[in-house]
Amino acid sequence: MSTGFQPPPSVWAAGFLQPACLMPVYHPNASFSDCWGSAGDVTFYHRDGVCYWRSRDRHSFGGTSAQLKALDVHRRALDCWKRIPDDIKEKWNGFASVVEPHKPPFDGSSHITGHNLFVSAYHGFAILGNEHIPQPVPFVKFPLFDVKVIEARRANGCVVLRCRLWLSGADDCSRYRVLGKVLLTNPGSGCKTSKLRNCLSVPTAEPGVVEFHIPSDRIGECQLHLRYLLIDSTSGYRTCHRKLSRLIAIL
Repeated sequence: MSTGFQPPPSVWAAGFLQPACLMPVYHPNASFSDCWGSAGDVTFYHRDGVCYWRSRDRHSFGGTSAQLKALDVHRRALDCWKRIPDDIKEKWNGFASVVEPHKPPFDGSSHITGHNLFVSAYHGFAILGNEHIPQPVPFVKFPLFDVKVIEARRANGCVVLRCRLWLSGADDCSRYRVLGKVLLTNPGSGCKTSKLRNCLSVPTAEPGVVEFHIPSDRIGECQLHLRYLLIDSTSGYRTCHRKLSRLIAIL
């Protein structure tokens, strides 16, 4: 079965020792012992320890309206980074050298780049409704935090999730906002991460209490899946998320 794809001559020389066919094998050579990911029109992948290659798939992104808006924000962030002077980029790199990644290993052996920190801050401000080019500032350790559900009720076409926010070690609690990634589903159902939707907390008149206004027509008992994190409104920086899953009764 032919793929209908022929790599350029330079690629043949680098290890493609056979014509295009179903699951063609990449043979290691002196130049490249192995390959991962995509390069040009070729994608490399592994099965049972063997490296194969195929024609690269190209699909247009057909996401939701919210996903496309988030993608536009990300593209603007990347464009802004390109236009920042090199000396400012070095400041970002310096401040990022003490920031642990949001992915393992969480043992202090690695850190993010200035580019990562800048884009994260840009997204943080955009989520807060204050999209702009952030200025490099030191990464200040976030306070310990936790969220507990108080009650859930329907109001104005939404489910209002009332929660108590616990912060420890914060000099100014008002500088932090809680971003929730929320899914309401049937009792006992698991969390489908692709269906989580962003929901920014709303302050209340009661100290230490915040609300999430979740667009939903659910009523009665349901399963709540909530991933939540803090956003620093002065820097745009964000924490790693925490998880909460429990049954709630929507009144």
